[in-house]
Amino acid sequence: MPFKPTLFVVTDIETTLRKRIAFDIAWRIIDKSGREYGSGSYVIREAFRHDVPFFAEKLGHYFDDAYSHLIKPASIVEVRNEYNRQVRELQAAGHRVILTAYNAAFDFKYLPETFNTLMGSQGISWMQSKVELMDIWDYWGSSVPLNYSALPSASGKYYSTSAESAYRWEFMQSDFEERHIAWHDCLIESDILLKAIRRKKPMPIVSKPAEFAGAVWKKINTRLGVDGKTQLAVAA
Repeated sequence: MPFKPTLFVVTDIETTLRKRIAFDIAWRIIDKSGREYGSGSYVIREAFRHDVPFFAEKLGHYFDDAYSHLIKPASIVEVRNEYNRQVRELQAAGHRVILTAYNAAFDFKYLPETFNTLMGSQGISWMQSKVELMDIWDYWGSSVPLNYSALPSASGKYYSTSAESAYRWEFMQSDFEERHIAWHDCLIESDILLKAIRRKKPMPIVSKPAEFAGAVWKKINTRLGVDGKTQLAVAA
């Protein structure tokens, strides 16, 4: 049988202001070389009946993305079915498929919660088949070079390890600002993932969201030698 590369479903969501309903869902399916095998980018029609999004200042960007066919409206059922169809077909073709996100505990908590809230159901999983999961944040943090630096977090005692901070450091773009639009964030998270893959560290694979590592920001800072007891100098 021909070799089938492992594939990573880089997933990102944007949620509403109060109820954490995913109104913007996107994903890219890539291999370790960055070749793309599938994708999706959707705004969820019925989400806005339940809550308002954070996106008042981003509304124009969503119109631009819709005009450019980077995002389209769909129901949560349609999006869940399409996500699962792509994963299922790649698994059937012989690929190992790993679902990933930056701060994956967040995305894979609120995807099923959104589905059940919008459908008025309980206990229905986002996935229709067994899958492996991995947190890009945790994986990247296990291999980022020890000279990593970033702006301090809110406390001033830890380095920020957000996707924005990781991307700024990895790609030497100190002025980079994360869009917080799911499709655009998938692109940068894919790049961060590929950086981590090249460092060949063990992947923190889990089988369910409850198994993701907690306090990843602290875990990374501890590895970097930051103990959280003193104020950090602001990175140049």
